[in-house]
Amino acid sequence: MKARLSKLLKEDGITLAVVLALAIAYIVLRTPGDTFASVEEFESGLMTGKPTVVEFYSNTCSICLVSKPKVDRLASDLEAQATVLRLNVKSGTGRTLANRWQVSGVPTFFVFDGAGVAVYRRAGAPDSDAIKAAVAAALTAAD
Repeated sequence: MKARLSKLLKEDGITLAVVLALAIAYIVLRTPGDTFASVEEFESGLMTGKPTVVEFYSNTCSICLVSKPKVDRLASDLEAQATVLRLNVKSGTGRTLANRWQVSGVPTFFVFDGAGVAVYRRAGAPDSDAIKAAVAAALTAAD
């Protein structure tokens, strides 16, 4: 048994290390997402008077996984000004809303003003500066 394990590690050690590293990266970078009982519950949350940033993502999307730390930082930076929500397009509510808002690729980001009106949309990796500017503009327009 020991000889077989030694042989396996010699022949496939790099492959096993890469697979293990990828599994660990996936566990660390995957986004749990926000859960909503219904589309109506989600949409009512958009009309709180506070801007909302929504990320449509999938845990099978490499750009989404790589962007997670940037979105986490964005959520932290905007904590006092806006709510940041993440919707998995593979969940029921996420899929329904992605179809309704014509999300054709992930990640896709929206900024909604406090009345639930979309004021910003971008597909692809997050542009933190543009998202922050859209939140600031929504706050200014509300005043």
